[in-house]
Amino acid sequence: MPAAVSTTAGSTTPEIPVSRTVKLVRVAVLLISGIAIAFSAPLHEQLAFDRGMAALTIGAIGIAHLVEWWSRRPAGGDPLPLLLGIASCALAVGLAFTGSAIAFAMVVAGWAVVSAILEFLGTTVRPGSRQDAIFLGATGMLLALLVVLVRNDQVAVLGFLGAYAVLAGVFLGISAFDTRQERASRDAIAGDR
Repeated sequence: MPAAVSTTAGSTTPEIPVSRTVKLVRVAVLLISGIAIAFSAPLHEQLAFDRGMAALTIGAIGIAHLVEWWSRRPAGGDPLPLLLGIASCALAVGLAFTGSAIAFAMVVAGWAVVSAILEFLGTTVRPGSRQDAIFLGATGMLLALLVVLVRNDQVAVLGFLGAYAVLAGVFLGISAFDTRQERASRDAIAGDR
């Protein structure tokens, strides 16, 4: 008499991949923000400009995360993009209330740490759901560290935010066109049927 064998490996529902278009929304936001910061260098001596530019960058990143969350809702959703979006939008609004270069730097560093922790948390809670989370988490931690080190120099803080945006945008752009993840997800979905 054959024994019934139960396996739990195939019983989990595979992660539905995010469309390339949705991935490219965040790439576009990051690259446009990084380029805008780079080409507005003569205005970086004004704290109000720096706050506004950082708020636009962080807020737009938050909106890109919310777009990703919205696109995943029909498939059961993933709370990580929602949390990243809410945190980014809240800290972007918080930048409006900073009156000094140090407060400006601490809000940017706080955003970087919160984003990095959420990215790292996403890799432990749902492994494989966000293929770039470790890189983005490490880059966010590096941004936070650099911003804290130059907290009195608002130009450097904005410059590091711009460098983060370009670096993350290029990496995510390359990743958006990586077909290995899409094939693995399709194979996993087909294997469940």
